[in-house]
Amino acid sequence: MSDRSISIVPRISVFPDKEKKAGEIVKWLISLNVVNSIPTHCLLGREDGFAVAEGAKLVVEESQYLPFNIDTCGLEIITQRNVFHTGEYAMDCLICPCCKTDIVNESWDFLGEWYSVLSDEITCPACSIRSDIHSFSFFPQWGFSDLGFTFWNWPSFKREFLNEFSNKLNVEIDVVYTHV
Repeated sequence: MSDRSISIVPRISVFPDKEKKAGEIVKWLISLNVVNSIPTHCLLGREDGFAVAEGAKLVVEESQYLPFNIDTCGLEIITQRNVFHTGEYAMDCLICPCCKTDIVNESWDFLGEWYSVLSDEITCPACSIRSDIHSFSFFPQWGFSDLGFTFWNWPSFKREFLNEFSNKLNVEIDVVYTHV
């Protein structure tokens, strides 16, 4: 079995006071019993995360698929600038907000400027107009921020939970489905 994840990513490149907000979100998820309060080795990497807890059954669409019986089953908190991509799901299209051109088959060098923290804008290779990275349309969805919450091997979340998550962050979110 391969691993997959769902990342909840604020639609803002630089989240103000991101460590404090990450802590608030973790406390909220612990209070709902969505994740366990003690970090454990439940992620793909060497880092510890917050393992799935019984309350997660109330926030996902298909609770029978929650990963209570596998090692990689936790919440990973990312607080560094990151491209939250779809992994093996690839990208079907990428639309410029200005010229409406699908630039998915262009060179992706334009993402380097965002990732290197040089700018929150990228230049469309078709029309050469600079726009905020969040104004481009990615299909399937990608996320771009220095804050993100990645849930490893969880089923899809209920819309109400995602809305509440967005409210807690006080910003719109992108939900990114990844397969590795």
